[in-house]
Amino acid sequence: MKTVVIASTNPVKVEVAKRAFAAVFPNEEFSFIEIKSESGVPDQPMDEETRKGALNRLRYIQKKHPDADFWISQEGGLHTDGDALFNQACIAVSDKNGFIAESKTAQFFLPKQLMRYIKDGVELGEATDKFFGSVNLKHGVGAIGHLTDGIINRTEYYLQASVIALSELKHKEWY
Repeated sequence: MKTVVIASTNPVKVEVAKRAFAAVFPNEEFSFIEIKSESGVPDQPMDEETRKGALNRLRYIQKKHPDADFWISQEGGLHTDGDALFNQACIAVSDKNGFIAESKTAQFFLPKQLMRYIKDGVELGEATDKFFGSVNLKHGVGAIGHLTDGIINRTEYYLQASVIALSELKHKEWY
C-alpha cells in the first residue's frame, strides 16, 4: 500500500485526490493522509500566486510527511483578464523521487457582481455564498456548480486537472 499526503482537509479536495489516484493507478492501493497546509500566499490568491500556493503547499506537506510515496496539492485562485476575473485552480503532485507534475483546471469567468465583491476584498468562497445565498459552497459544488446549473461541480472541475498531473507523473519519462 502506498501513502498519499493531501494538502487539504477540504472534503472536495480530498475526494478529488482519492478519485484521481484510483483512476490513474487502478492496480495500486493507497492510504491517504489529509493535512491542513500552509500556502504562503493570500487567502485569495491572484494570478501567479495560485501556482506558487500549490507548490508551497506541496513543499509543506513533503516536510511534514517525508516518508510518503506521493503528495498532492490543489490551489484555487483568481486571474485577471483586463477588467474581468476568472477562476482557475493549479494542481501539483510529486513522487518520492522528487518529480513534480503540474496542471491547471479549465478557467471560467466570474459574474460582474462576484467581481465587485472580490474587488471589495471578499474571498471567492464568501463572495459566492453571498451571491448565491448559499453556505460554505467551497466545500460543496463550488461556484462552478451554480454557474453551470449543477452540470459541473467543484469535484469534477478539479478532477480532470488532477488526473492530467498524475498521468504526467506516471509517465514522467515522457517529460
